[in-house]
Amino acid sequence: MRKTIVSTLFMMVMTLGLVGANGQDADSIKQLINIAYVEGIHNQGNLNDTRNGFHPAFQMFVLRNGVVSTVSIDQWIQRIEQGRSRNPNTATERASARYLSIDIAGEAASVKLELHRGDQVLFTDYLLLYRLNGQWKIVSKAYQVH
Repeated sequence: MRKTIVSTLFMMVMTLGLVGANGQDADSIKQLINIAYVEGIHNQGNLNDTRNGFHPAFQMFVLRNGVVSTVSIDQWIQRIEQGRSRNPNTATERASARYLSIDIAGEAASVKLELHRGDQVLFTDYLLLYRLNGQWKIVSKAYQVH
């Protein structure tokens, strides 16, 4: 009986520890996405934060007229920098993320979010991340424009 109680308590503690770790990972992932993606890309934020949050091998998959193409993080940042230099004082309502799901399995994670500007949903984003050397990095994105 005592062995069963000890085993049950051990399993409960281990389960709580795993839930806590995933909760901490989910919080870290949200923080990374908010800084590197939402702020850096959509709210005129620091693009160095964007570079730090995205893996150099990142690919964004773009579906246009039934054709899939890819954009690297360097290409995406270059486009953003060009847009900012053409329109440096673009005043828009701030974008925000509504997290629909975060799924974590070891060193891999997927995130589904809606990107909002005010009451308008701009995109549904599907982001994939890997934890590398203890840090989460965004490695790919697919999305739906609304």
